Amino acid sequence: MRGRRLRVKVDNDRCERYAICQMEAPDLFELSPDGRLFYTKRPDEDQVEQAAAAARCCPMQAIKVDRV
Repeated sequence: MRGRRLRVKVDNDRCERYAICQMEAPDLFELSPDGRLFYTKRPDEDQVEQAAAAARCCPMQAIKVDRV
């Protein structure tokens, strides 16, 4: 898997905007005051652990982290 880019996806139908992802990975996820979720779709290699932690902690299991 080394050398393949990381990809983050959020299922907006599942996401309930609890902002736990933002607490786990503030460099990757941001919940705006109006309730919109912004996130980095192609994080850097050194952000793998943050992305994985956000996906693991999401109570709705709305975050998927893959290698492409």
